[in-house]
Amino acid sequence: MNTSQTSPFEALVELDARISKYAFELPEKQTQVESWSGLGFTLNNQQFALQVGEVTAILPVPSTTPLPGVQPWAKGISNVRGRLLPIIDLGEFLGQARDSGKSANRIMIVEQGEVSVGLIVDEVQGMVHFSTSHFNDAVPDYLFDEVKPFTVGHYQQEKDYMVFNTQRLVNDPRFLKAAIA
Repeated sequence: MNTSQTSPFEALVELDARISKYAFELPEKQTQVESWSGLGFTLNNQQFALQVGEVTAILPVPSTTPLPGVQPWAKGISNVRGRLLPIIDLGEFLGQARDSGKSANRIMIVEQGEVSVGLIVDEVQGMVHFSTSHFNDAVPDYLFDEVKPFTVGHYQQEKDYMVFNTQRLVNDPRFLKAAIA
């Protein structure tokens, strides 16, 4: 390019043409996918997920003080961060005999209105994310019957994750009446 014979404007146009020849094209506009985030956990070899905001803490199972005259699934109370919380073995409450002494067992502290409780589960996987297009509101047949009233559907990915509803759990009359009559 000979700058003595071309104007500055022509030089810029020529430079723009050479740059455009090697420039990347603008990316296509991507559509935003609606997603649902939950906390994945295992109970009796089945995968579940809770809405993220329903769990306030995940801890190793603490030592508990047994309470007389309560159902076997009510493991007692425990001082968790300065608060006395009832500790419930969720698997036992749902009628599933299991080994609750595994090192992978965790409690998920759930708060629903006035009810705060620690739920013992087999294992917590952590955050799980799903596209809402993968949600199916049908409860699969292979799910054990006692848990069906507390599920609102499932997300299908590599594994099916049942969506567990803690609001339904804490409003269940049997759950609220842990005392043996």
